[in-house]
Order: sequence, then structure tokens, then C-alpha cells
Amino acid sequence: MAGKNPLVILAGLLLLLVALAFYQWTLMTENGRLKAESGKAWDMVSQLKKERSEAQNRLAEISMTLDDKKRYISDLDGRFLKANADLEVKVKALQQCGDEKKKVVDDAEKQKVEVKSKQDELKKMEEEKKKVETSLEEFKKLCEVADRTKELTKKLCPQEPVVQNQA
Repeated sequence: MAGKNPLVILAGLLLLLVALAFYQWTLMTENGRLKAESGKAWDMVSQLKKERSEAQNRLAEISMTLDDKKRYISDLDGRFLKANADLEVKVKALQQCGDEKKKVVDDAEKQKVEVKSKQDELKKMEEEKKKVETSLEEFKKLCEVADRTKELTKKLCPQEPVVQNQA
């Protein structure tokens, strides 16, 4: 076995060289494919970063809009509470007015009843006054008659009447 055939060695070396070339070509192809995939991955990463940045910007805008809307709602809420408080004050004032009106109406009714009773009393007093005036007129006439009678008695009887002692 000492004299191996150089052709076999050459064929073995050539086979080894072809195997190494095939292996090199497979590695290079695989490396190219990996580089392409790596490029795609980096492109996707940059795209995702860009989309993330846009999403963060949109999120910031939406957050600002949300804050504005929260402030607006808070302002509306404050106005509503103030209007509600004002309305409650007005309702209380209306209730007080209603109570006062009821008191005034009750007082007016009492006064009407009182006026009516006073009118009735006044009518009675006027009737009594007329009776008293009539009685006064009759009394005056009687007094005149008594005065005339007294004068006639003096004229007819010029003597002084006798006063009797009462013991």
C-alpha cells in the first residue's frame, strides 16, 4: 500500500475540494439568506419603532384631548353644581314667598271676616244710634213739654211750693 495512486489521492482531494466548495456555497447561501432576513428584521424593527413613535404621538394627542375634555366636563360639572345651588336658593325663596303669600291670604281672610263683623256691628250701632236719636228727639219734645208745663204751672200758681222736712 505504499504506492498509492496519485489519481485516487487527486480524486479524493478533488472530492474533498468539491465537498468544501459545496459546504462554502451552502454557508454563503445561508449567510446571504440570513443577511436578507436580518435586513428584513431590521426594517421591521425600524418600521415598528416608527409605528411605536406614531402611536405614542397619537396617545399623547389623545391624552391631551382627554385632559381637555376632562377639564371641560369638570367646568360643566362646576357650572351645574353652581346652577343647582342657585336653583335651590331660588326654590327656597319661592317656598318662603309661597308661605308668606299663604300668611297674607290667611290674614286677608281674617281681616275680611273681621271687616264683615265690624260692618255688621257698625250697622247695628247705626240702628241703635237712630233709635237713640229718636229717643233723644222724643226726650227733647218731652223736655219742652215739661218746660212749658213748668212755665204754665208757674204762671198759674205763683206760689212757692212747700218743702217738707223728711225725718
